[in-house]
Amino acid sequence: MVEIDPEGIESRELLAAMDFKDTMVLEVGCGDGRLTFKYGAVPRRVVGIEPSASPLTNAHSNCPTALSSHVHFVQATAMTLPFRDHSFDVVLLAKSL
Repeated sequence: MVEIDPEGIESRELLAAMDFKDTMVLEVGCGDGRLTFKYGAVPRRVVGIEPSASPLTNAHSNCPTALSSHVHFVQATAMTLPFRDHSFDVVLLAKSL
């Protein structure tokens, strides 16, 4: 298995660009949660959305126990969000474009 970003550059740059402390984060296109797990301990809550069920199954399965109380994954698209307006402080689209 190939490890992506073993030096941690991606998560280090992400955390340097934005103060995630005590925020509610919506991660659009979370995939299997690989990036989510790297910054997920800092925000108050993270909801990752992904249109496909398969990556979400992996995200649920691989979610570290320490994050499972405040990191959640939902099958949805950015065009049809199942959340009320103003539910999040930060919207992250790191790999969705």
